[in-house]
Parts: sequence; C-alpha cells; structure tokens
Amino acid sequence: MHFRIRRHVVQLVRMTYDPSIKRGKAQIVGSVKLADPVLDDELLEKLTFDEVAEFELWVATHHRTNLLKQELAALTLAEQMEQARLWFEQQEEHGAAQQIANEALRSWQALRRVLKQRELLD
Repeated sequence: MHFRIRRHVVQLVRMTYDPSIKRGKAQIVGSVKLADPVLDDELLEKLTFDEVAEFELWVATHHRTNLLKQELAALTLAEQMEQARLWFEQQEEHGAAQQIANEALRSWQALRRVLKQRELLD
C-alpha cells in the first residue's frame, strides 16, 4: 500500500497483481482528510490489519516530518530572509519578483500576527 497526497486528502492506494496485463495495478481503496487523517468504519472494513498499521505509521511519520520542516523553517528564517533580500536586489525582471514579493508579504503579515499574539515582538 502507498499513500498519495492530493490537495487536502490522502489517498490510500493498494497495489494488486493483474495477471491479464502481467503487472501491478493501483486501486484507490479510499481517502481521508489530511488535516484529520482518521480511518472511518467503512474504510477500516476495506483494509487489512497490516494496511491499517502501515497507514498509522505513515501518518505518524508524515506528522513528524511536518514538525521538523516547521522547526527548520523557523530556525533558518532569518538566514532565508537575508538570502531573499540578496536575490531581490539582483532581479532585473519585475514581473516574477513582484509576484513573489506579494506572496512573501502575505506570509509575513500572517507570521507577524502570530508573533504579536504570542507576544514575541518587542
């Protein structure tokens, strides 16, 4: 079994051998919300015990990976901002730079709100 993230859901995909085509065939068994990856009763009936264990391990690993990415992003944010400043200084073409700047500004505003709420700004 493997898992595919599509937008805001995780698809549970079972590989089965198809003798007519002499190779494996992917079958989507079901999907769960990525924000709340809980197997409902209907999906539990379709899965084997090993597949349920594999899904639970995948969820735990995926969650831990996201936490590590978030920590790395926070720890390297100042350095990344400095690198971004240098990049923007070198840009000749304003179209792409303007789009990226707008996205960065929206993210910065959201981050600033959280920092204020947590009283982390002087």
